[in-house]
Amino acid sequence: MPMEQEPDGAQPDAEDKPVIASGKKPPQGSQTVDKAMILLKTIASGSSEGLRLMDIAEQSGLDRATAYRLVTSLANHNFVDQDMQSKRYTLGLEFFALASAASNRHDLSDRAREALEHLAEATGDTAMYCLRSGLDVICMDVQMGKFPVRTMPMDIGSRKPIGAGATGIAILAPLSDPEIEDILARAAQRLAKVPGSDPETIRHQVALCRERGWALAADDPQGRIMGLSLCLTSRNNRPIGALTLNGIPERFADDRVAGLAALLREEARELADQLDRLPETERHRTRWSGMRTGRSQNRP
Repeated sequence: MPMEQEPDGAQPDAEDKPVIASGKKPPQGSQTVDKAMILLKTIASGSSEGLRLMDIAEQSGLDRATAYRLVTSLANHNFVDQDMQSKRYTLGLEFFALASAASNRHDLSDRAREALEHLAEATGDTAMYCLRSGLDVICMDVQMGKFPVRTMPMDIGSRKPIGAGATGIAILAPLSDPEIEDILARAAQRLAKVPGSDPETIRHQVALCRERGWALAADDPQGRIMGLSLCLTSRNNRPIGALTLNGIPERFADDRVAGLAALLREEARELADQLDRLPETERHRTRWSGMRTGRSQNRP
């Protein structure tokens, strides 16, 4: 695949500082792997049109020469594609092939898709299924409803920091306050770029979510899309992901929200029951083992 020309004056990055700090000396070569993972996540968080090399370098914190060498190597393995006209980079098909294999291994796709289809049909709104990955929320699947004004705050495979939007709030809520503060500190730079995701607002939204059992918040920077989200947790009440309904703000009037939340809870409980009925060996193969919907939380 033809790639952008390497920036002039590019020098080897042997003197680059580690991107991820650690109290222990990292294994030889691990810094390159860390940088490649940061680069992939940066591209994944970009728009569907892709990112320019200069954008990738700026957003990842890598110098342009390092970003070029890494993106070239990833493209050689089909993890990154470059549009020949725009010169923008997007995730390649090999990345999605691996993601699909991981999803199948964890037995997630079919059960989640069925829940999303039921939610979209019953409400007419957009149903979204996300998983937690470290400090990120990753959109795994989306099902559009039949309401004429359609909304889609996240593309499949895209990510945003935990705490941003209804899904991010719902996933934070089951955690202890010290854990939440640690996450907010570690994700502060990224959250600062998302309107309405300042620490004080997030803390307030988390408190409301704990009181209601669900999160309701704007799911796009302009506030044109609202999200109603319910966290999916493990048996020990650790957040795994979330089911979310999205639509225009008018679709989330007070007299409708309670019914939507009940539908979310019903689908989440059914999803948990289906996984509980799996054979023991299969159930323990999935990160969704014995998934529960946070029954310890107060109900509306």
